[in-house]
This record gives sequence, C-alpha cells and structure tokens, in this order.
Amino acid sequence: MVDNSVNPSRPVEVTEAEKALRISGLSKSFGAFQALRDIELEIEKGEFVCFLGPSGCGKTTLLRAIAGLEPQDYGLIEQNGEDVSSLPVHRRDFGIVFQSYALFPNLSVTRNVGYGLRGTGMSKAQRHARIDDLLAMVGLEGQGSKYPAQLSGGQQQRVALARALAPSPGLLLLDEPLSALDAQVRLHLRDQLRQLQRDLGVTTIMVTHDQDEALAIADRIVVMRQGEIEQIGSPEEVFTAPATPFVAGFLGDMNFIPANVHEGGTLRIGTLPVAGAHAHGFGSGAAVNLCIRPANILVGTAAEGAPNQLQTRIETISFRGNVHRLVVRCDAIDQSLELEFRHKGQSGFELTEGAPLTVALPPEDLVVFRAEG
Repeated sequence: MVDNSVNPSRPVEVTEAEKALRISGLSKSFGAFQALRDIELEIEKGEFVCFLGPSGCGKTTLLRAIAGLEPQDYGLIEQNGEDVSSLPVHRRDFGIVFQSYALFPNLSVTRNVGYGLRGTGMSKAQRHARIDDLLAMVGLEGQGSKYPAQLSGGQQQRVALARALAPSPGLLLLDEPLSALDAQVRLHLRDQLRQLQRDLGVTTIMVTHDQDEALAIADRIVVMRQGEIEQIGSPEEVFTAPATPFVAGFLGDMNFIPANVHEGGTLRIGTLPVAGAHAHGFGSGAAVNLCIRPANILVGTAAEGAPNQLQTRIETISFRGNVHRLVVRCDAIDQSLELEFRHKGQSGFELTEGAPLTVALPPEDLVVFRAEG
C-alpha cells in the first residue's frame, strides 16, 4: 500500500512556483533491497532532464514510479501542481518510450501511432491528420503501411516516439530509448530527439547510463548511485564541478592524486607543494584526493612556466581519432597519470614511449575531495 505522505521526520517545503514535476521524500524497496531513498527532485516545464547512473542505481525505478508503473512505498509525486502519487497509470499525463520500443508487431505503423490516440474523442479524420503530422515530424512520411518487422531499429524507435507523443502528453518519459541502436544511428537520432524536444517544448525525462549521451542532450543531469541522488546540475556543472568523488569518476575519465592538507589549507603531494590550490574546510593533516581530468593536464611547451610541474616519462600512447591519450609515470609522486591532447607535434615533445615529458597541473582545474576509507 502506497503511503502518500513524505517521511514524517522531514518537513516538506511548499513553494508558489508550479513545477512540471515535483518529487518529495520518495522511497521504494523490493523486499530488503531499497531501490530509492528519500528522493527530492523538481523539474521545470520544458526541461530535458537525464537520469544518469550505473546499472542498479535506481534511475529506471524512479522513472517507473513517476509513471505509476512501480508505485512508491511513500512520498509525493506532483505534476503541474496536482498530486498524482496514487493515480493509476491511465490517469497520469505522460507518454513513454521503452528500451524495447514495445511496438505491436501485428499493427501497421499508422495503427501503432494511432493507438496512443484511443479515447481522446478525436474524429477519424482528426486522428489520421494527427498521425500524418507525427510521422512527418519524426521523418517517416510514407511509411504508415509498413509493419515493425519491415523497419530498421532507428525507424522503430521513431514510431515508438511518435506513438508516445500522439496525445500531446505533458510529460515524455524515455527509458534508454537509444541503447539498442548502433553507434552511428544512435548519434544521429540523439540529435534529432533533442531538436524535436526543443521544437515541441515537452518536458522530458530520459534514463541513460551513457555519460556522453547525457552530457550532449540534457538541460540538467540527475546523477544517481545506490538509490540516492549524488548531484543535480547542468552538464557543465556536473562535469567541471563534481560534488562527490563518485560523480567525478563516473562522468568521464579522472585522475585521482593522493595528497595531504597542511597548515592554512595548503596541499602537498608527498613532499611536493601544490601551488594555487587550497583545501578550505579540511583540517591540517587530512588525507585528500586531488582530481584532474586528462584533457586539463598541460604538456610540453604548454607546461613551461606553469605551476605544479611534474617530470614524467611516457609509458603508453594510444591514438583516439581526435586526440592522443598518454599514460605517463611520475616517480616524484609514485603514480601514473592519464592525459590527452589533440594534435601530434603541437606541444613540442617527442611522442615515443619512454621519452621524458614535462606536465603541469593547473590549479583552477584541480578539484579536492576527502580521501575515502
């Protein structure tokens, strides 16, 4: 039985602004396993929000709770100011696209899309006009007579999207809709989906485990781990200013460098002082990690005259199309680092394994976290 109240130990803040979606104190357990823990989330009208996290983090359970497909144990779900926490699925204002698309194999494209218009009170002519508009919108003009088995994966995804949009829902829910597609089709449809969402202005939530996908498509990202929200922010915020070590490591590659806090919040990596970086709020002697992304490490001529220089040697080199990825060894800190740069030869150093390489850690690109454990 669903308890529509929030956790009584936590007061609910009531604001005047009406949100497209407001979730307060939402929790869900499956037996002894707690899938969601006290989720708090607000989504603005017209936003494109991605739920991002590893398998088992609770992102799909949260999406299904919003849809009413997986009723929460307790907590509130409000859509446009209305409490929908206990409403059955058919009374909630949303369209949904599943990972498998869930098309009816025995129905044509036209009838699959038209299925979402049942019970809307539209005339037959209005339904056909709406279906034609939707098929044109998703680039499937003239495909209405075909059946799902006659379509490519990308075309099936578009049919599922058109069906979800048919009744003009207030909320569009997408459960990893691109994950079954090959890389090139996925990139193409990702861009089309984002443009379509912008054109329609429909509030959209997409579940994904793909960091690049979330960074490219979302207005805001909700990073989840073990049933809890680790951070909510724009793609730029969660990437450049991660709130936790998990977010730092999950969203793109990250170097973690053990360091210690000294008097006044100054930092040292072993015996090497770190210029320009401070650990305010940490006591003297605290163990921390300095985090820096591979692309932010300066190399070769770019490192000359920069603070926090380290002398390294190149261990491995890999070509990644637009960038070279290097693993370098720094004996002074007894650690290997990953770095990347865009064009061979532009940084004035020899690109061979075993060659020496000067690198530098820009203070403005260092993020400090307390060492775990």
